[in-house]
Amino acid sequence: MQPRPILTTQPDLIKTTTISSPQKAELFFDIKRNSLDDGPGIRSVVFFKGCPLSCTWCQNPESIATKHELSFNVGKCINCNDCVSVCPEQAISKDVEGRIDRDKCTLCYKCVEVCPSGALEIVGRKTEIDDLAAEVVQDQPFFEESGGGVTVSGGEAMMQMETVSALFIRLKEKGVHTLIQTAGLFKYRIFEKKVLPYTDAIFFDIKLMNSEMHKEHCGVPNEVILNNYQKIQKVALESDLELLPRVPLIPGITDTNQNLIEIANFLELHQASKIQILPYNPIWLDKLPKFGGKPRLDIGEQTRTFMPQEEIDRCSSIFESRGIEVICH
Repeated sequence: MQPRPILTTQPDLIKTTTISSPQKAELFFDIKRNSLDDGPGIRSVVFFKGCPLSCTWCQNPESIATKHELSFNVGKCINCNDCVSVCPEQAISKDVEGRIDRDKCTLCYKCVEVCPSGALEIVGRKTEIDDLAAEVVQDQPFFEESGGGVTVSGGEAMMQMETVSALFIRLKEKGVHTLIQTAGLFKYRIFEKKVLPYTDAIFFDIKLMNSEMHKEHCGVPNEVILNNYQKIQKVALESDLELLPRVPLIPGITDTNQNLIEIANFLELHQASKIQILPYNPIWLDKLPKFGGKPRLDIGEQTRTFMPQEEIDRCSSIFESRGIEVICH
């Protein structure tokens, strides 16, 4: 396989497309450094806000909205009531479920300014691209030693392709490995031009093959997602781009034999050699109350339990029987 020519036969491209004036990044809500779970080696992970899907099991509910949000962590609250006294809308009260009346709250964040414990936080921040790039490459010696780099995730980072493109251009100037975690719903024509040339690897989620079920559980049909996967897989087969399909295993929804067999058929048809499975875990449930959210997923007793090993083995065997290597997160 040949390296993609845009990064090899046109060495001046990155220099000529670098933006010299300060450019604001769109909203992101976290940077996780020294990660070992978001791609090869040691990585810095930028989590962007905003997602076009609305999966009932979303692991990062703070990532769905494309705007700033107010988070309240009851475990940090010291009951000083400073927030109650300063709120102009009287939206904070112990008598309200979750302490905050989200219908009254105008997101003025005066409560955050006076909170001494950090129980109240603003989720989502902007910065200049150069500053964001500088922050994520602080561990570049560890990247180089471990074969790591920078991963963008979310939410859906491809909702902010201009930002990701500008960030990746700066990272490639420094020789940093770049990786995208995506749910696959984006405009490929723009992606192909803006982001793909500066991307080394893509982790691509395939959740449900039945489009009606995908719409029911993820809020949108899946035709664009599957078409995007096919296009990227074609590039990967002809270049050095690494593409890894991933399946989140949700009991009774995505982990059924029928769905996994259909995914295996799809991957086999498009010459995929490996897949990553993401066993269900209930940690996301603890995040919802911080944003006034309530669970939309009810799969019985399994809703609040980790997936047992025997179920993980069953799901793995479906792909392994087709000769597809299984990586378990």
